[in-house]
Amino acid sequence: MASLKRILLATDLEPKSDRALERAVQLAHRFDAELTALHVVDGSGGRYDCLPLHHVEGELQRHILAASGGAGIRAQAVAVRGDAVEHRVAGYAGLWRPDLLVVGLHQRDRVADLFLASTVERIAIADGTPMLIVRDKPLQPYLRALVPVDFSERSRSSVESARMLMEEGCIHLLHVADLPEASALDKAQVEHDFRSVLGPQGEGPPSGPEVETILLTGSPGQRIVGLARQGRYDLVAMGSARRSGVSRALLGSTASEVIDVLPCDVLIGGVGVGMGSGWSPAPAPTLCP
Repeated sequence: MASLKRILLATDLEPKSDRALERAVQLAHRFDAELTALHVVDGSGGRYDCLPLHHVEGELQRHILAASGGAGIRAQAVAVRGDAVEHRVAGYAGLWRPDLLVVGLHQRDRVADLFLASTVERIAIADGTPMLIVRDKPLQPYLRALVPVDFSERSRSSVESARMLMEEGCIHLLHVADLPEASALDKAQVEHDFRSVLGPQGEGPPSGPEVETILLTGSPGQRIVGLARQGRYDLVAMGSARRSGVSRALLGSTASEVIDVLPCDVLIGGVGVGMGSGWSPAPAPTLCP
């Protein structure tokens, strides 16, 4: 199974940024991964604008050590100056090549503007770096994940990524057919496609979360947001927008609108794509009624 070796946390050091930091520390501790916390001093009048960079890095280190488990991980703090924050984050991601970029998403503040359209499109789409957008306080590991799938190869990497981040719980695979009538669907073919997303059958009972499937018709964006709200998921995992289908419907010009209304954390892009040759899939699923 693919694993995390390098995690990059992009933080503005604002009060709610501790949510993304705590999730990044939690993942670094679980996977024994190296964590780099990056802060861009952009000259916008923030509290750290007048401090030397090494003082900002000291503050980053203090935040890491204050997080639960932060003292037991390999971590470094990096502060840089620059006006275009998203370009600085993308540039550092391109140099350091992390397996996962973790950012915070706060409603009605500058982080939402900072890390949505520009950074998602530049990093998650152009560079292919998987991005975990953290909204909720990480009180526990992920236990309920919704994974929209369009049956492309990217869908399989989304499923694999969700399973990697979850040690137990349940993953719901969701396919939304943009058809006016459910009767027009070939449900046998859809069930076969669900199995193909899960990959070849493994031997013996697999560990990790259970996998169930959901088939709906309608607008993919509306259905995903509605189900995410109703199902009380703590994670929604979506494939890279470099392919067509669900991912393209959600990312691009409407990225900020969709991600901003999702009530939970969001994983964009497949973690460890091409590295999961040892992944053991769940048993063949059955369609939820």
